[in-house]
Amino acid sequence: MDTLSYPAYLLALTAGMLTPGPAMLQALSLGLRHGARPVAAAALGNVCATLAQVAAVLAGLAFLAREPLLLRLISLAGAAYLGWLGLCLWRAPARLALPEASRASLTGLFAQGLGVAACNPKAWGFLAAMLPRFAASGAVDAATLALTAGPVCLLGFGGMMAYARFGAWLASRLASPAALRRVFRIMAVVIWACAGFFAAARFP
Repeated sequence: MDTLSYPAYLLALTAGMLTPGPAMLQALSLGLRHGARPVAAAALGNVCATLAQVAAVLAGLAFLAREPLLLRLISLAGAAYLGWLGLCLWRAPARLALPEASRASLTGLFAQGLGVAACNPKAWGFLAAMLPRFAASGAVDAATLALTAGPVCLLGFGGMMAYARFGAWLASRLASPAALRRVFRIMAVVIWACAGFFAAARFP
């Protein structure tokens, strides 16, 4: 486990996952219309998809670790991808586009959360950008999986529940284009800093 890179990993995760994106906007919309309780089912689906994503990405990167140069190139490409995501956040339209949130069964909401996470290409790219350093040994043990997947799942579930529980307050605070643009740009700077760290840091 690359403990030196772990704080940067946590910081990038926090900035990337708590910024209003598909899952958080889904939770906000559901919370505003139906309250926080139904969002728990969607958040659980999101967590299940995220856990599978982290395991799959780590396994793929560990397989590629037999070629250190290739893994280093993937890490650099990942840092560039994080830089691009930061640019997208910096230039993002300052408005909240809430999706429609019709009432569904708990099973349907679980499936919605699962689908939103599993089919989000940015989620796959974000994980692939940050995880190469944690698969560099060529093997992924249970501790590494827990330490990398745990924060993603906690931030995903906790973030969705927070957006649902405090949706009205968040919507009022982010109603101003200037306020929303400020949030996006702060998160962009954090992601750029993490991208620079991952690009410059040497592999263990």
